[in-house]
Amino acid sequence: MPPIQFSHVTMSADEFVAVNFRLWRAAPATRRNHWILGVGLALLTASLVMELMNTRGHITTWSTPALLVVGVAYGLLRAALVRRQLRRGYTQNPVLQQPADFTLTDEALQGNSAVGEFRTPWNAIRRAVRVGPDWLLLYPTQAACYYLDLRCLIAPATLAAVEALLVQHSISLRQLT
Repeated sequence: MPPIQFSHVTMSADEFVAVNFRLWRAAPATRRNHWILGVGLALLTASLVMELMNTRGHITTWSTPALLVVGVAYGLLRAALVRRQLRRGYTQNPVLQQPADFTLTDEALQGNSAVGEFRTPWNAIRRAVRVGPDWLLLYPTQAACYYLDLRCLIAPATLAAVEALLVQHSISLRQLT
């Protein structure tokens, strides 16, 4: 198979935040947290409504509305905080801000940028995630990945060829829309 090349891959802060925010939202822990928060808010709302009905519109216990306000604020501010932390992570990582060229061969993923060169054999890649139509993330560890911009794929190579290479090396590909 001829090498598959990605030329001049760069990622803006906005793209980094958007891609990683999608990953965060899809994470099981995030989904579980949203579910628990939703149930808690529903129970607090039901409790407040029952109190208002029983007391003809008077609030006698202020802890329920206070917890309800805190829960709603937490739900709204958490997403903003995550975006802020992602943006900070981008600015603190100069490697992400440098254009890089990637070459996918039968043996390894290779990269070259102003920061340096690397070679990662395919057996070190644990998984792949495609985020939206533009980004393919290759994970050598649970927490770190290589960001490949599919818009930078050099013809005649195709996304199908990239996916075939992942299948050839038994790397699972997850699609995240």
